[in-house]
Amino acid sequence: MAEEKKDLGKTEENAEETKEEPVDEKQEDSSISETPAEETTVKGEKSEVEEEEVVEEPVKSGQSKIEDFRVGDTVKVNYKIIEGDKTRIQPYQGIVIARKGTGISKTFTVRKISSNSIGVERIFPLSSPNIESLKVVKRGKVRRAKLYYLRERIGKQATRIKERVIKK
Repeated sequence: MAEEKKDLGKTEENAEETKEEPVDEKQEDSSISETPAEETTVKGEKSEVEEEEVVEEPVKSGQSKIEDFRVGDTVKVNYKIIEGDKTRIQPYQGIVIARKGTGISKTFTVRKISSNSIGVERIFPLSSPNIESLKVVKRGKVRRAKLYYLRERIGKQATRIKERVIKK
């Protein structure tokens, strides 16, 4: 027990030595004004700290070649297909029935009616480097975010969508 008391005495002495003197209020104010990033704000008030703006730039993978399109538009996607050491471009034209995701994981689904009235859907990642180009052939006017009801339609009704007029 005597040893424990000696150890406690040493730790108390060390603690007293490590205690810092209180900082003057004037010094605190000057340190805050020098570093505005440390300022705290009350909810609803604007701080003086400049916030970085996040700006989405087109990805170098060819996203700049993609036109702005919506669900209901008829688009022509030129998709690069790599077979061994050969590459070819396959055009795929159809109606955009869905857009999903955020950021780099955005995808869109294109549905076309192939021969024998068979519906074929293909999902393309929007930021894919394999998309050579995307061209809007016809603008569609729809009232839904997803056009899955077109799957049940057969023949010409499956591609019938009102055309949207663009005001200039």
